[in-house]
Amino acid sequence: MKKLRPLAFIILLTAVTAGHGAGIEWRYAAGFHDMIVPEADNSHTFGVDVLFTAEQTLASDIHWLASGEVFLDHDKDHLDPDHIPVWWRLHAGIDGSFAQLGEGTRLLWLGDFDTRVNTVSSIEREIRALPGVALDWKGSHCRGQLKAAAGYFFLEIDDDVPRERGYDRGDFRHQTFAGSLAADGAVDLTTAWQLAAHAQGWWDADGWLETQCRAEVDFTPKQWAHGGVIALSAEYTQYNLDPYTPANATAPYLPVLPWDHDWLMKLSYAARW
Repeated sequence: MKKLRPLAFIILLTAVTAGHGAGIEWRYAAGFHDMIVPEADNSHTFGVDVLFTAEQTLASDIHWLASGEVFLDHDKDHLDPDHIPVWWRLHAGIDGSFAQLGEGTRLLWLGDFDTRVNTVSSIEREIRALPGVALDWKGSHCRGQLKAAAGYFFLEIDDDVPRERGYDRGDFRHQTFAGSLAADGAVDLTTAWQLAAHAQGWWDADGWLETQCRAEVDFTPKQWAHGGVIALSAEYTQYNLDPYTPANATAPYLPVLPWDHDWLMKLSYAARW
């Protein structure tokens, strides 16, 4: 990536400095991370990261959430020979209740927007904008959600590594109408410990596109102010590289990247703003 696109930083800065709007819950998190690409000689890229989140439930019972996260990498592996060691991701979501199906169980409508830019694992830009429906359940010590959605899916591979493998600029992007299925769950192990998990897949008319799985353990010491939480998480993402194969490719050929999955490990402290 030759230069950073400033739009994500502008959005993030605006969210952080907008002030404490009425009824909005603000949170922040900061910590350390390691991006692992096992197929690249078990590559590790360490760094620091910061996250800001704003969330609100309106009087109409409509709920929205927005977050921006910036990662500063200590890039020593040089997976991408022209990598600028800063990447970020943004999320915006909105949901509301269709129907109350029982105590703690609701059918929701929702809309999600997610983007990632400039990861060390050669994801130049990813955009997903998918409205959908969800079955949401909350109990006294556990909660879960099943979600089905469909909408826009875009994934662009960074150009440097593919160029070394004989690909041209037109081969780096794939955009399509995609469907998605997701499952989320969380359980309170004790009053201080919580375990959460997330799994999601995306498909289009030609087949599977991407899979993401995440697990997190949270520890909340009672004596800490501002609801401080120590969180340890692991996030696995696998990509289908077949859509980037040139139409005139003949076997054997090199895939657009020499790897098709990565891991993001994080240790962070989070609290209310």
